[in-house]
Amino acid sequence: MKFVKIIVCGIALMAIGRFATAQTAHDHDNDNEHTHETQHPPLPTEGVYSELDTDHVIGAPMAPVTMIIYASVTCPHCASWFNSIWPDIKKNYVEKSELRVILREFPTAPSNIAVIGFQIANCAPEDQYFAMLEHQFAEQENIFKALRANQAKEKYLEIAKKAGLADEAAMNKCLSNPAGIERINAAMLLSQAAGIKSVPNLIIDGKVYKGGLDYLPLSKYLDSLAKRGYSAVPR
Repeated sequence: MKFVKIIVCGIALMAIGRFATAQTAHDHDNDNEHTHETQHPPLPTEGVYSELDTDHVIGAPMAPVTMIIYASVTCPHCASWFNSIWPDIKKNYVEKSELRVILREFPTAPSNIAVIGFQIANCAPEDQYFAMLEHQFAEQENIFKALRANQAKEKYLEIAKKAGLADEAAMNKCLSNPAGIERINAAMLLSQAAGIKSVPNLIIDGKVYKGGLDYLPLSKYLDSLAKRGYSAVPR
């Protein structure tokens, strides 16, 4: 995966529909076009397979298993997984203190629209971050419809208000927040260091998970690790 530094500055929400259409058609071309301008920072060594203080996390600190999820709010496969598999994983493992989950951003085409979704989630109260992503995955098709109908401003204002952003001015301020962009860029570098090239993708207890993402194979794997009773990942 190529590292492409994300820059969001002074986004006008009235133009998101046009912006999304252009990105959908030319996302890879744009990446190639700007490759020669992109400096490749060194890949991180800390936190590639373990939790960082800056991570968005859900689950008990002493859970016996730690899972890092790489996903994108514009990825249909991610939406399918979060809408069908994640609720049972959360209910049967996270809420029972068997699993601690870290979410790291991996924007996919249209990548700048994915960044907008992640930025809004980053601006929500910390305990609402996962709920904001769950909402966007549930609404993904409606978000795409709004983009195609040039009604993105209204749709993203609706999402922003769920994140606690009062109005368009607050949303625009959130979207240009450099701290959120730095988070996403850091997550991209961490994914590259781990060899993650597609989403959804999981790192479980320090290893890239190679098994099936459906509930049955994933739950069997989590059960096998939870039997140890302690986490293999430093915190």
